[in-house]
Amino acid sequence: MFCRIVLRESTRAFDREYTYAIPDDLAGRLAVGSRVQVPFGSGNRSVEAYVTAILADADSDFYIKPVLGLLSERPVLLPDQIRLAAQMRGRYLCTYGDALKCMVPAAVAAVKDKTIRLAELCDPSEAAQMLADGAVDRVGHIRVIELLLECGSAPLQEIMNACQVSRAVLNTLEKKQLLRFFEQEARRTLADENDYTPADPFPPTPDQAAAIRRICESLAAGGQPGGSGREYLLFGITGSGKTEVYLQCARRAADQGRGVIILVPEIGLTPQMISRIRSRFGANAAVLHSRLTPAERYEQWQRILRQEVQVVVGARSAVFAPLQDIGLIIIDEEQEATYKSEIHPRYHAREIARLRARGQDSVLVLGSATPSVESYHRAKAGQSILLTLPERVGQAVLPETEIVDMRRELGSGNRSIFSQSLRRAMNDAFAAGHQAMILINRRGYAGFILCRNCGHVVKCRSCSVSLTSHLNWHYGAGGSGREPGAPEDPAANLLICHYCGRVSRQPASCPVCGSTRIGRFGAGTQQVEELFNQEFAPLRALRMDQDTTAGRSAHARLLDQFSRGEAAALIGTQMIAKGHDFPNVTTVGILSADLMLGISDFRASERAFQLITQAAGRAGRGDAAGKVVIQAYNIDDYAVRYAAAQDYPGFYSQEITYRQTMHYPPFGSLCSITLSTVQEALARTRCQELASALKARLESEPSAQGVQMMDPARAPLYRIKDRYRWRLVLKGPDPVSLANFLLPVTDRFDFAKTAVSIDIDPYQML
Repeated sequence: MFCRIVLRESTRAFDREYTYAIPDDLAGRLAVGSRVQVPFGSGNRSVEAYVTAILADADSDFYIKPVLGLLSERPVLLPDQIRLAAQMRGRYLCTYGDALKCMVPAAVAAVKDKTIRLAELCDPSEAAQMLADGAVDRVGHIRVIELLLECGSAPLQEIMNACQVSRAVLNTLEKKQLLRFFEQEARRTLADENDYTPADPFPPTPDQAAAIRRICESLAAGGQPGGSGREYLLFGITGSGKTEVYLQCARRAADQGRGVIILVPEIGLTPQMISRIRSRFGANAAVLHSRLTPAERYEQWQRILRQEVQVVVGARSAVFAPLQDIGLIIIDEEQEATYKSEIHPRYHAREIARLRARGQDSVLVLGSATPSVESYHRAKAGQSILLTLPERVGQAVLPETEIVDMRRELGSGNRSIFSQSLRRAMNDAFAAGHQAMILINRRGYAGFILCRNCGHVVKCRSCSVSLTSHLNWHYGAGGSGREPGAPEDPAANLLICHYCGRVSRQPASCPVCGSTRIGRFGAGTQQVEELFNQEFAPLRALRMDQDTTAGRSAHARLLDQFSRGEAAALIGTQMIAKGHDFPNVTTVGILSADLMLGISDFRASERAFQLITQAAGRAGRGDAAGKVVIQAYNIDDYAVRYAAAQDYPGFYSQEITYRQTMHYPPFGSLCSITLSTVQEALARTRCQELASALKARLESEPSAQGVQMMDPARAPLYRIKDRYRWRLVLKGPDPVSLANFLLPVTDRFDFAKTAVSIDIDPYQML
């Protein structure tokens, strides 16, 4: 017997299937999806690989090397995942190994390991003193030290996820003798697995019942010979009960013996969704997201592989869950950019879900109150079926919305972040015992530091971006700044680069002209929280942003505190705007609503509309009427106007005209190729050489005439972490055409010491 394998680690040049002989002692133990060790290359070095096929006869007359060993008794991949990896390889210009790593997380790959690697501080008191003295000048180092001061020790993967740092940061701290590594037996049980209260389905409204009936009809047809899976867009206004439709359809699929994958965009939404799913499915549901420890992820993945569960819920990576017979895939808030991977391979979970649904004859349901332009256009074009939920569940109605021109507020003498209208609305809500939510899509205390004498903006030494001001930042990532009335401590003001993590003290004078007329501009979540606590004392607010949710359970803790009424207001970035259901919230304030419109990205208006609409939808979800105050300086932009009116069709009709004129998605595809090096001249030269190679292919290949290429130019974010970035942008009729056009050139081009990132249909154009 023989087998075909693909390598886990390989360059594109060696990325193909290879044939190996199965030794007698492994006969009957190897299967498609097994992890094996094989000898590779002239030196026969031992490498890890995955079995893609079992063969009765060899397909070569040459000597065929034998498999060295089996790394896991149970296959870690399903046949449909291997087919999916082949599709991803061509679609995202990656290797088999790159694609399969998405499907076999590192914790799962270490299937035989019974221990996990942890870290702890060598001397906690010395580390605490270094923080107090400002001797630690990297934000990643500060986060790691603070986490270990709080919890003593933690698994390396958990530290990296919670603190958003790489393994290199931990290795650096070890070399500095600030922390040490040790091993400990892996935990195999989940603490909250049985922590749920069973709940019965809610009686559906007529609109919900119609949507459930249509989806379930396709579920019944898809499971029969000759049946076909279908794609649905569930377009329901905020509070219309989309989740109930998901759960009742999921129950129908599970009753048919088929699997269900439910994706949510934000880690902050996962606790609520997990609670609802477990109340319906109990232990028949597995949870997958980035905040799981390696042991928890390992255990959940093994439960899915053993087919012990039918329902999988999680963030983007859960789309790869190894369910054997998938009947239904649901993507909640399908428009969210978090479904797009920003690391190689740069896949979109919606596209992966579509491929898996076609491969397993499944039903795909995309749900949103503000669908992506691409998904709504597919529904309009008949490529998917549009289902609508036009009304809120129960007695709840859409909130009253008011747009406030902050130019007039400034002219009337109000220099506060809060307009008079928002202040009145919050006071009325608090007097009635209700709560408020305040969205400002900028974390930190202030957006930048500006000298009012010479106009100098303080920028990062390693990146071409301004530094963000944070107040009392490292004195508690979950803290709330200083107490109301407490004096400001200039020594606690830090400037942080949100790209490289560099930390520095805020200067007392301008580093260019020496003027002391230097100050902070552009409010962030910290400043809004501080002003709220001052103006509405003794009431207090909770802050929810990337700084306060670094801990693994921070999202759930903050949301639980707010739902119990421990704070009058929840202030945060976009993570508070979507999916949360707090019936006691009657007032929502959206600050600097036009902040997102100045971004150099063709999706800027769409993102602004979606965020404003979603945030506004948090108000009035209970019995009391809601009030939304949208503050902006540019109040005439169509995205702001249509969002205030909750008018998606109106926004779509204007946005789709612009997209069609510019041949932007869905009327074409874009590809961004970014090259970066530590030498500016080399980045420019390599980009120009690549552009010349692509231009030559355009001229010589008639089938590539639908592809257009822009001139090479500096990336909008020209320098990050001391690496200079140049970029090429291409347009094409569709993603597959672009990938086929690029593949022969990029596979043969000598990038040398240049890092390259190829992103087809990017969600960030920076």
